[in-house]
Amino acid sequence: MTGQRIILAIAALWGLAGVIMLAAGSHPPQTGSLAIGGQFLLFHAAAVIGILSTALVSGWRRALPMALMLTGSGVFAFEIVIHATTGVVLPGLAPIGGGIAILGWLALVIAPLIEPKN
Repeated sequence: MTGQRIILAIAALWGLAGVIMLAAGSHPPQTGSLAIGGQFLLFHAAAVIGILSTALVSGWRRALPMALMLTGSGVFAFEIVIHATTGVVLPGLAPIGGGIAILGWLALVIAPLIEPKN
């Protein structure tokens, strides 16, 4: 199994989890926070699938944004789910995940501007 297939499967899992979280977050008492976590996963899943589909970036310029987006959105959503379902607060985990996801977007901004070495 190739790395691209694994990344696509993870992005699809994030999409699946995002839809489930949006559905669960639309019903009391969990309104709000689960929906935010679900949106976060869905946005990043779509972005990663888009990155996989483009030939404009390759190698580390492709892998780094995807890794940061999947890791950051996963950490962010994990903290949201734990807090919403158990009441346990994992201090700093959501901001760390959000920061990692932001770095993923920054890496994607820079990636197409770097000429690949032949």
